[in-house]
Amino acid sequence: MALLLMVCIGVVAQMKRYDTDFFLSRKNFVMTIPIEIERGQIYLPVRMQGRQYRFKLDTGASQGVIYDDVDIEGLRELGFIKSEDAVGQSHKVTTVELPPLMLDSLIISGFKVQRMKRNVRRQGEDGIIGFALFHRGIAAKIDCRDSVMILTDRKAYFKRAQGEALRYRLKWHVPYVNISPFEGTTEEVLFDSGSPLLYAINNERFAQMLATAPSVERQIEGVTYGSHAIGHFGSERSHQITLLSLDSLRWGNFILQEVHCATVQGGSHIGAPLLRYGAMIIDPFRKQLIFQPYDGQTSCIVANRRPDIVIVEKEGKAMIGMVMEQGKAWEAGFRHDYIIEKVDGESITFDQFNSYRWVKDQEYEFTLRLPIGILTKLRSIWPLQYNQK
Repeated sequence: MALLLMVCIGVVAQMKRYDTDFFLSRKNFVMTIPIEIERGQIYLPVRMQGRQYRFKLDTGASQGVIYDDVDIEGLRELGFIKSEDAVGQSHKVTTVELPPLMLDSLIISGFKVQRMKRNVRRQGEDGIIGFALFHRGIAAKIDCRDSVMILTDRKAYFKRAQGEALRYRLKWHVPYVNISPFEGTTEEVLFDSGSPLLYAINNERFAQMLATAPSVERQIEGVTYGSHAIGHFGSERSHQITLLSLDSLRWGNFILQEVHCATVQGGSHIGAPLLRYGAMIIDPFRKQLIFQPYDGQTSCIVANRRPDIVIVEKEGKAMIGMVMEQGKAWEAGFRHDYIIEKVDGESITFDQFNSYRWVKDQEYEFTLRLPIGILTKLRSIWPLQYNQK
């Protein structure tokens, strides 16, 4: 598993009360298309107006997003809608209809998305395709190991598929399933392929489990303060974060062991890293998500590790959202809510910080603005590493 040195968690808005209908150029089809896996997330090659684009597949978004810095001819504005992101911030955004888009030989017409400014810039990411692609009549199998996705409109195609099947419930047009994070507990979580977190649990829901399930308390690793999620409209506000080491996280009878995770202000969800361990079938005709473990295993050891430091966005700047007290970032002098103003004397924005070409083991001078407004400087290598198990 790749060792994450810094995490910027992009959380996609979950959109409500708008038209998710679209039209397909084919019927009774089965097709296999290539997908790309980057930073653990899934990207689809899409063509519109003769040009190639790259869209992230995000089951945590209802319809989708096109970023306002992406040039696409033929967009049709449909009006405004109030959109709330997964960290609770809301804004009025423009709904647009895309020109006909092609996934391989399949043409999709009338696909509607939200036009939004991006908070986290990812080179080669032009937009998002959400869960509406499936719940409006396309079943799919996502196989990250072989980097392919099977699409079909045949209702019986996955009827006899083997695997760990969970029925999903649509809330705001996105799929929620019941999993078990602690012995004797169940929790309804969003299956969110747009999240880089394997699992995150809502603060309030965690408090309920802590009060009722005896197994929860001994799986707490620690408590810290800060923020570690970025929504479409900004970062979450600072809050108490509980750090957890789960004995087991169960998807049906499949067990993920030694899962390190944390509480969040937004909704509980299980994210894209699940697809490292198996393929996922989305069957909208039976409202099922069927997890097919690679090589037929019944469990896996995750043993993921947290980063020393988490960077979030504040007013266009890189802000230190969370620092692990036992890590090298804390030893170097980085603290929660410090804003990184300069690197080696040059002013730097959040986007520039994310795309900065760091040299391994090289020391940099950081100019930091403290919450009380004064500036301080420190020297440290970056990215900051932590010990791997």
